[in-house]
Amino acid sequence: MRDDVHSSLPPGGPDAADVPDAELARRIACGDRRSLAPLYRRHKGLVYRFALLWTGSAATAADITQDVFMHLLTRACDFDATRGGLSAWLVGIARNFARRRAAVADDPPIDDEVDTAPGPDEQLAAKRGVASLRQAIAELPPRYRDVLILVELAERSYAEVALICGCELNTVRSRLSRARALLARRLGLGDATTSDSAAVAASRSGWPVASAKSGTRKD
Repeated sequence: MRDDVHSSLPPGGPDAADVPDAELARRIACGDRRSLAPLYRRHKGLVYRFALLWTGSAATAADITQDVFMHLLTRACDFDATRGGLSAWLVGIARNFARRRAAVADDPPIDDEVDTAPGPDEQLAAKRGVASLRQAIAELPPRYRDVLILVELAERSYAEVALICGCELNTVRSRLSRARALLARRLGLGDATTSDSAAVAASRSGWPVASAKSGTRKD
């Protein structure tokens, strides 16, 4: 992963580790460039993993990660701590950059139960390995890819995902259910629609994330 942003920044102050995200973002907005370094160290892994899973490309994920923190450096004033945490805001920026690179338009108001996945004849059975999981996730329709990565692998709450994606909580739930089923099918796990689908897929492929298991999410 490229580290161009961090290498070009002066180190944060000695007390930076104890300063909340919102305060560091406020300092950046006021012109304190040094405050970007601790935020980069805290959140670069989350942003990079999201971009990697969304795009399926390590090089693109590294570019998006750099773009996200450059955006933070120049547009920190856009962050509103009353609407959510900085990590969710950064992931939302990463989502926008990823969708822009893929030339994906904002989601139109559609029926999320419509099956847009390829038919069984187009799917490969029993995919294995990290590369296969990345590919399977990257092939999901963008609206399903967003919620699957954010909830299952980035461990964002439903409320945070709704804010990031600009949709209702019920829409997040329906898209997540559909995404789990599509991912399970693409990985040769059948038509499983339970909350364990993504966890099984991740565990079988050895995906290196902090947690890939599903559970009851707090709204």
